[in-house]
Amino acid sequence: MEKIVLINGKKQSKLSVFDRLTQFGDGLFETCIVKDSKLLFWRSHFERLERGRNQLKINKVSEKQWLKDINKALGIARSRRAVVKLILSRGQSERGYDSKKSIKPTRIVIVSQIPEQTFKEYSLGVCNSGYVNNPLLANIKHCNRLEQILARVNMPSDECIMLDKNGFVISVTQGNIFGIKGNTLLTPNLDECGIQGTRRQQILQIAGELKLKIKIDNLSLQELMNCDEVFISNSVIGIKMVKSINAKHLGQREITQKIAQSLQKKSREKNNMTELKPKKTILKKALIILAIAGVLSLSYMANSIKTDKQIVYHLPQGASISATASNLEKQGVIYSRYFFIAIAKTFGFDSKIKSGYYDINPDMSVFSLLTNFVAAQVASRNITLIEGKTVAHYYQQLEHNRALKSSGSFAETMRLSATAPPFEGYFWPDTYRVNFGDSVASVLKRANQKLQKNLSLQWQNRAQNLRLKDKHQALTLASLIEKETANNAEKSQIAGVFMRRLKIKMPLQTDPTIAYALNLHKKYRGSLSSQDLKFNSPYNTYKNQGLPPTPIASVGAASLYAAMHPAKGDSLYFVSKKNGTHAFAKTYKQHKLNIKKYLK
Repeated sequence: MEKIVLINGKKQSKLSVFDRLTQFGDGLFETCIVKDSKLLFWRSHFERLERGRNQLKINKVSEKQWLKDINKALGIARSRRAVVKLILSRGQSERGYDSKKSIKPTRIVIVSQIPEQTFKEYSLGVCNSGYVNNPLLANIKHCNRLEQILARVNMPSDECIMLDKNGFVISVTQGNIFGIKGNTLLTPNLDECGIQGTRRQQILQIAGELKLKIKIDNLSLQELMNCDEVFISNSVIGIKMVKSINAKHLGQREITQKIAQSLQKKSREKNNMTELKPKKTILKKALIILAIAGVLSLSYMANSIKTDKQIVYHLPQGASISATASNLEKQGVIYSRYFFIAIAKTFGFDSKIKSGYYDINPDMSVFSLLTNFVAAQVASRNITLIEGKTVAHYYQQLEHNRALKSSGSFAETMRLSATAPPFEGYFWPDTYRVNFGDSVASVLKRANQKLQKNLSLQWQNRAQNLRLKDKHQALTLASLIEKETANNAEKSQIAGVFMRRLKIKMPLQTDPTIAYALNLHKKYRGSLSSQDLKFNSPYNTYKNQGLPPTPIASVGAASLYAAMHPAKGDSLYFVSKKNGTHAFAKTYKQHKLNIKKYLK
């Protein structure tokens, strides 16, 4: 989608150097979402714009004028889904901070594509720069955002927390922040600094409807980190869960999910949607198409896709518009190569198409297909690598994914992914967005890089008295924890048991290492026998003291955090209760009683 900029209702992108927005950042902005030609929460956005305008004493621009500009920009963009950014400048003036009261404001509307969500969950650090307290600028979205710009320099995590001069939490760089402790929703007081988000007021209303207590007050970083759940919000991302703060893992999300679901529901309510009617601006070009097409009928069929099912089409490097049209017609994708070429030449697309793999759907038009070819809107897919799997599993999973190109044998794939041995455990489980035609090695390379980043960050923030010599040992321990339990609340306890066994040189005796050893030799049958516990392997933690030589599986954030922060205690044994939790024991006698109670 082409980005469209209107300044005072005219399509242009150059702003005068005498505009006060350019000179001083003297203005306001709003970022809105349009879905299905409906402007979400427009009333909240316009009311905040008006509050800011009155606070800065900028002359008025009517709501009707803003909606007219938005409609025009969306019409030019030919889009029913977009991000719409409104900028209100005080207007043009000569140098100097003073300006005439009669100064005419400058209106800017920018329409762009809704960005893909980079993160499903966020890890947070603390920004290197924070807010300056100024009640006169608090809550409004003024255009001087140097505080956020400085805060995002060398940002150590997915997002970072901005503090005020007293060290209280105010927000993240691009959104409001909330914590949930028990039945209470906490969010910072924004009377001195920060921005009152449009989604923030909706969230506070939803919290009341869910019978949550609401605390709007000074919020310390420690108080936030002690919350059961933390989430952030803005108009583009909606609500996103925070998975960790300064590497401390936050595992709960139940109340956050309820609030997110309620916000989604509110966004679909009629009173929160403003209907737009984008003006069509392609009539003249359509007439030109008719003239060029001549005897061709510009009918619905000619502009429709012929195929009745979704396909992925490969547009080769260097293919001409004529060859592409012929190939599409031959494959039964379009009705007329002549119409396809006519459209391309009329709009200047013929020399701009880009190679790649493209999704083609039955409900597309020829024009939208050409637009995708020009904008390189290539087919993309989500690929999820789940926790607790081996590198061999990931390799086979990716090799069999139709969206990816093979990188060859396992050894060649590892070489191309630039991953150094040992490979096991050195790939981060996550959801990765890939373009159709990407290689298997490229996905594994990204997963390895993310693992290395998370491992280094967790190692830097490990417990001070951790008795592990390096990151590799920590990752190995984390893989044992990952395979022993899916219960995040118990992972640090299990880490504590393993660390105490290592300290007294007691074998770890963890079954997943035996299963892994047998799998390496293709001898694992799905369950372990007493004979299996005698299997000769360096991974056999019944026969060998200490950690196995490498991890035995991939690890999630909770297991990695637990390995770096084992719980204190005296238990040396644990056994499954068959309900997802474990019974812990200090002595072998108590352990045998637990086995009898829960397993027999």
